[in-house]
Amino acid sequence: MISAKEFDEKFDYGENVDKFLDLNNPLKLSDIVEDKITITLPKIIKEKILEISKKLNLDLENTVKVYFATTKSMFDFYFRPR
Repeated sequence: MISAKEFDEKFDYGENVDKFLDLNNPLKLSDIVEDKITITLPKIIKEKILEISKKLNLDLENTVKVYFATTKSMFDFYFRPR
């Protein structure tokens, strides 16, 4: 596994990144079901997320979505087959 930054660099330089993709299990639009949640965060964390949002040119909600979408290890831990 490589980091998102490493993947982006390889892709940007035209390297073949196929080996890092799971082409046998593509994400289908029907797999994406949104559900609204509300969370309470310490102010300092919210400020850090807003700081990152500005750098990424995203709003707060989409920055959090990107974070969770790219934090595969957390989901692997909780949802791995038992």
